[in-house]
Amino acid sequence: MKAQEDKLTLQETEELCRLYMDCKLSVFEETELGYFLTQVDYHTPLIDEVRRLMAVDAYISDKVFTKADSPGKGLFKKWRFPLSAAASIAVIFSICLIFLQNYSTLENSDQSYYVAYVEGKRLSGESARLQVEAEKKSVDDFIKEMSALEAHEQQMIDNFFNL
Repeated sequence: MKAQEDKLTLQETEELCRLYMDCKLSVFEETELGYFLTQVDYHTPLIDEVRRLMAVDAYISDKVFTKADSPGKGLFKKWRFPLSAAASIAVIFSICLIFLQNYSTLENSDQSYYVAYVEGKRLSGESARLQVEAEKKSVDDFIKEMSALEAHEQQMIDNFFNL
């Protein structure tokens, strides 16, 4: 009986979806909403759109929630973290290269135009430029951390093969 009381109604679910679309939920709340949407059979245009945005439909059809818990086999299980870290760093590096190429083109053309969104509200002009620069610094710091992690992982791999 208690499980029935804890279940959200259709209206409550739609309200959470509206908050998600307005960027008002934390990452944890978004994750909980994504999981909840895999457990209920509510269908409205808003709920289905949120499912598509969250790629919940892909999780449901592929049953990722159960596959993620299954134990891996063989060599990949042993090297999962270093390979995942290296792949993540490669993706981040590629995105940064693309960003830097586009940024240098804009910087040389004297036609910079910034648009940023904070808590669902559009910023433009100087406030958008400041927001973008703050995010860029954050990304640069993250890249430095990932480079250090990659160097550490590479050193561990080299030590393993030199045993």
